[in-house]
Amino acid sequence: MSHKRRPTLMGGLLWTGLGVVFLLNSFRIGPGVRTMVGRYWPILLILLGLGKVIDYLRQKEGVSLRVGEVFGIFFLLLIGSVLTLISRSHFPIWLRNFPIDIGERQVPIGDFLGNSYTFSQEAAYRLTSPVPLRIDNAYGNVAVTQGGDREIKVRLAKKVYQNEESQARKIADEIRLEGGTDAGIFVVKTNREVLASKDYRFRTDMEVSIPRKSLIQVRTSYGDIRITNVTGKFDLSTIHRQLDIRDCNGDVEASNRYGDSRIINLTGNLNIEARGPVYLETIKGDVAVRNEYSPVEIKSVEGKVSVSNTENKIDLEEISKPVVIDARGGQIVVRNLKESLKITARHSRRLQVSDVASSVVLNSSYSSPSLKNIKGNVEIDSKSDELALEGLQGFLKIRGEGSSVRVNTVAGPIDIVTTGKDVVVNDFGGSCKVTNEDGDVKLSTRNRLKGDVSVKNRRGAIDLFLPDDASFLVDAAARNGGGAESDFEGIVPVEAAGDIGMLKGKVNAGGPRIVLETEYNKIRLRKQGSEASKNSGN
Repeated sequence: MSHKRRPTLMGGLLWTGLGVVFLLNSFRIGPGVRTMVGRYWPILLILLGLGKVIDYLRQKEGVSLRVGEVFGIFFLLLIGSVLTLISRSHFPIWLRNFPIDIGERQVPIGDFLGNSYTFSQEAAYRLTSPVPLRIDNAYGNVAVTQGGDREIKVRLAKKVYQNEESQARKIADEIRLEGGTDAGIFVVKTNREVLASKDYRFRTDMEVSIPRKSLIQVRTSYGDIRITNVTGKFDLSTIHRQLDIRDCNGDVEASNRYGDSRIINLTGNLNIEARGPVYLETIKGDVAVRNEYSPVEIKSVEGKVSVSNTENKIDLEEISKPVVIDARGGQIVVRNLKESLKITARHSRRLQVSDVASSVVLNSSYSSPSLKNIKGNVEIDSKSDELALEGLQGFLKIRGEGSSVRVNTVAGPIDIVTTGKDVVVNDFGGSCKVTNEDGDVKLSTRNRLKGDVSVKNRRGAIDLFLPDDASFLVDAAARNGGGAESDFEGIVPVEAAGDIGMLKGKVNAGGPRIVLETEYNKIRLRKQGSEASKNSGN
C-alpha cells in the first residue's frame, strides 16, 4: 500500500511571510524594500526552518530535505551575502549619484528614480579673526564664491528622494547645517553621519561665500566642486564628479578621481592628481599634473609644467618655462614652448613635438617620435623607435638601440649611434658622425662641408651625397667583400689586398676630412642628383 506524501507548509509560510512584509511596507510600516533585501533576507531562512519544524510536528514519520531544497539554501546564502555586502558598501549611493550627460549638464541617475523634493536652508557665520575653512559635503555639490570680510554665508539645498512631499519634508527637517570651529579650523558640514542609520535617501548641495584670502579645504565624494572668482589658497578633493575652477587667485592643491577637472584663468601654482580628464588654460604659475587613463590638455601657462600620465593623451601648447613629461602609452603632442623640454615616453602611439625655442631631451622606447623646428640642442636616448627629426638649429645627439633615424635640416653638429635600422640625414650643416650596424646609412647636404664627416658601419651600405663643387679629403674602406664607388674626379679606387674596397684622395682644394668604414657592403660617394657612379672599384 502506497502512502501519499502530505504537502509541506514551507512554501505557504514563505509566501505568506513575504506578502506580509511587502504589505506593511506599502503602508510605510517597517523597513524599506532595499533595506529588507540587503539586511533582512535571513528572515527567509527563518521561515524555511519554521516550515520544517511544523512539518515535523504534522508528520510523525519524520521530515527530510530534498536535494533541490539543499541547493536552494546554498543559493539563498550566496545571494543574500552578496546583497548584504552591496548594501553595506557605497555602491547604492554611487549608482544613485552616477552622472548622466544631458546637454551641457550632468544629472544624477537618482533624479530619474522616483520623486524628489528640494528644501532650502541658509546660515551666516561671523568670524572674529581669519581662520582656515573646511567644507565637508560627501554627497552633493559645493560652489564657492567671494564674499564679505570675516563672514561665511551658506545656502544649503536638501534634495530628498521620497514618493510623498510630506514625508520628504519631515526628513528635510532632520537634515541640518552645522558650522563651528574645530581644532583651529572653521568647519561647514551637515549632520549626515548622524542620519546614516536611518537609511534616508538625500543629497545636499552647498553654495558658500567666503572672505578674501581664505585658506579653504573642500571635501566631497559624489558632488561637483566649483570655485569662481575667489582669492585664497585651495585644497580640494572630489571623486566621480567635476572639479571646476575659474578666475581665481591663489595656489591650488587638487585631487579628483574619475571626474573631469577644468581650471581656467588661475593666478597661482597648481598641483593636481587625477584619474579623469584634465583641462587647464591660462595659468600664471607652475603646474604639476599626475593622471592615469584619461587625457590631459594644457594651454597657455606662464610657469613650469610637469605632467605624468598613463595610457592616454597629453596635449601641451604655449608654455613659457621648462616642461617635463613622463608618459607610458597614449599620445604626446607638444607645441609652442618658450624654454626647454624633457620627455620620458614608453610605448607612445604618437609623439609629436614642434616649435620649441630651447633644448629638447628625449628618452623614448617603442614609440614614433617626431621633432620639428627645435631652436636648441636635441639629445635622444632611444630604444626600438622610429625617429623623425626636422629643422634643428642646435646640435643633435642620439644614442639608440634598434631605432631608425630620419633627419632633415640640422644646423649644428650631429652625433648618432644606433643599431639594426637605417639612418638617413639630409641637409646637415656641421660635422656629422654616425655609428651603425645591420642598417644602411645615407647622408646628403646641398651646402659645402663645414665640418668633418665620419661614418662607421657594419653589415650596411654607406651613401654620401655632396655638392658638385665640394672640397674635402676622403679616406674610405669597405671590408669583407664590400666595394667603393665615387662620382668625383680625382677620387679613384685604391688597390688593396684581399677583399677590401678603398677610396682615398683630395677633391678640389681639400678641406674637411671624410672617413667612411663598413663591412660586407658598399660605400658610394655621390654627387647631388647623380644617378650612377662614374668610378667604381672592388
